[in-house]
Amino acid sequence: MLMTFIDPGMLRTPLDLQSSTDVMDGQGGVSQNWTTVATLFAHMEPVSAKREVRGRAREANITHKVTIRHREDIKNDMRLLRNGRTLMIHSVHDLDETSRYLICRCEETKR
Repeated sequence: MLMTFIDPGMLRTPLDLQSSTDVMDGQGGVSQNWTTVATLFAHMEPVSAKREVRGRAREANITHKVTIRHREDIKNDMRLLRNGRTLMIHSVHDLDETSRYLICRCEETKR
């Protein structure tokens, strides 16, 4: 397989990787508690921006492609934070099957 070259200097955007745990609220419901697992350096690229209408509200749906160094502990239900922006991870895959870099497909959400 052909290896993809990525300039390591591109991975300069600091992001907090967070995982969630479910916490019982005492009334039969569950809320999510987010905990920072690590701080990563990444390259973020915007992929698409769509405007959606939900009810009477207009919302922007913004997606990103985030490139990071390979890690074994990243899953689809985690999120990345940067300067008040929240990126929910929808998919994670190895860039070229060499265990050097991961591509995370993310959607920007409101906190």
